[in-house]
Amino acid sequence: MMGGQGLNQGDEEGRGHEHGASRWSVIAAYAGVVAVTQLLWVTFTPITTDASELWGVSIDAVGWLSLVFPLVYVLLSIPFGFASDRSFRGVLTWGAGLTVAGALIRVVPGYEYALAGQFIIAVGQPLVLGAVNKMAVLYAAPPKRPIAIAAGTASLFVGIMISNVTVPFLLEWGGMPAVLWTQAIMGAAACLALLVTLRKPPLYEGATTDVEPAPALRTLRALWSQQWVRLFSLLLFAGFGIFITLATWLEVLADAIGYDSVQVGTGLGLMTAAGIIGAAVLPDFAMHGNRARNVLVLSLAVSAVLLVFLAAGMPAWLFMTLLALAGLLLLADLPIVLSFAEAKAEPRTAGAVTGLLLLFGNLGGIVLSLLVQLLLDERVLAIGALAVVTVVILPFALLFPGKSEPHK
Repeated sequence: MMGGQGLNQGDEEGRGHEHGASRWSVIAAYAGVVAVTQLLWVTFTPITTDASELWGVSIDAVGWLSLVFPLVYVLLSIPFGFASDRSFRGVLTWGAGLTVAGALIRVVPGYEYALAGQFIIAVGQPLVLGAVNKMAVLYAAPPKRPIAIAAGTASLFVGIMISNVTVPFLLEWGGMPAVLWTQAIMGAAACLALLVTLRKPPLYEGATTDVEPAPALRTLRALWSQQWVRLFSLLLFAGFGIFITLATWLEVLADAIGYDSVQVGTGLGLMTAAGIIGAAVLPDFAMHGNRARNVLVLSLAVSAVLLVFLAAGMPAWLFMTLLALAGLLLLADLPIVLSFAEAKAEPRTAGAVTGLLLLFGNLGGIVLSLLVQLLLDERVLAIGALAVVTVVILPFALLFPGKSEPHK
């Protein structure tokens, strides 16, 4: 911690023991809002055709209801990360408020209101997601911070899974109003819980200082000059990007080897479910010895094997097994990298570092998805390009630090 600018370690530990219950209540409420942002993001993904017919718009137009999120995230993640370092609770309050406002706007009938609501939620999303490391620094004891970060990141995939499972049934039961009102109520409840818990002060004030913050551009240059920041950014670009690309294009890529939409949907469900387990369990395991390095290397190696078999063909049991194993490892990469970043970065730049790393994760999803889309007419070439990227990045995973060392 920064000497002379906050509580010392002994004082922090004392406050942590004194206020342990509120610490986990904030983390749980934060995880709930993170899940809601993803729930709202993928609302229309499983019902694209139905929504297109209901609103009388093209399928591409419905696609923009989801595509607006990564595009807005890339633009806003870094400035909102700096904002989180300056006013953590203020940023989260704004993020929660925009999330609820956007969800409520969507309940007004019509595509234009759905798009407006999605845009507002998309602006709020980086305010929420970029706070994951700062939340851990302020509300979790140092040994528990990987668990706190894992809770915040695993909830990303919980929200996606809940939305994909429930939305088709809600649409069949009560039409689009049932979908949008149910999600708006869930969002309002989660955001209210977060706002209530945030009324309690942070447990570890050593992460907050009264020192005038350095200009954002200077801080960003200083961060990017550090080799570990560039390495972590590259690994998230690959790991998170591969997952997003497979989730986007797997149905098209697997069609030629005999898998229909039901089988692909089942495989993606297994991949996401395994990823939730991996993101929740593996980060704490990986904070010792060379385990983190091994998990990152294995995640890319398994992805490369999956891509080779996807191009050549494989039996259904292997298809499902490789998807589940890839999800288990790839989705654990995010909280592992963020946990190591929290340990290496200065606490007062936790938000900026998180924003920068998540920027590259989302950018990987956009770039690799567009690369595959451009090559879809040549399916094997599209898969091969993705495999080449995976193999090229793999040696960099061997450079990942062997153990977590706190910032001094």
